Amino acid sequence: MQLQNTAQSYSTVSKVLHWWMAVLVVVCWMLGVFTSGQVELTSRAVTLFVHITVGLALLDVLVLRVLWRAVSSPPPAERAIFGIWPCIGRLVHYLLYAMLLMVPVTGIVLQFSYGKGLPLYGLIEIPSPLVSDATLANIMIEVHKLSAHALIMLAATHALTALVHHYVFRDRTLVRMLPGSDDS
Repeated sequence: MQLQNTAQSYSTVSKVLHWWMAVLVVVCWMLGVFTSGQVELTSRAVTLFVHITVGLALLDVLVLRVLWRAVSSPPPAERAIFGIWPCIGRLVHYLLYAMLLMVPVTGIVLQFSYGKGLPLYGLIEIPSPLVSDATLANIMIEVHKLSAHALIMLAATHALTALVHHYVFRDRTLVRMLPGSDDS
């Protein structure tokens, strides 16, 4: 098990954090879409609780990932592409991180805008610092949905780009992040 990133590959820790986030993003997005379409209040409350819990887990893993990246620099990008494309790749990564932060934060503000507390994994509840505000809630619903959809589109772009690297450029970009791959 490789604990630190190297110039050639990502560490096991980096891979676990990456794929854990990918799963949490997809599950949370699917729960959000499902929750917004539910009418029956009991099921909606349960699904919303799970959605919030997964969203908070995503925020926790994001913090761990940023801390890990600060102590273990990622390997340099493959040099299969030139021109403006590496800049676009960095931009997509920055936007991904921005959306990974924005979506949970807007979800928290949305919950508070209803005047409701934030359940922390079913253990405790953080009381809302806000009184119920329908105008703010309506704005936050739209911002949360739009940022969640933007995150999914960026994640899909990220995944498709990794496949292009693998099948078109035939470099090791995708392989370096796959679980179980030892690229050192």
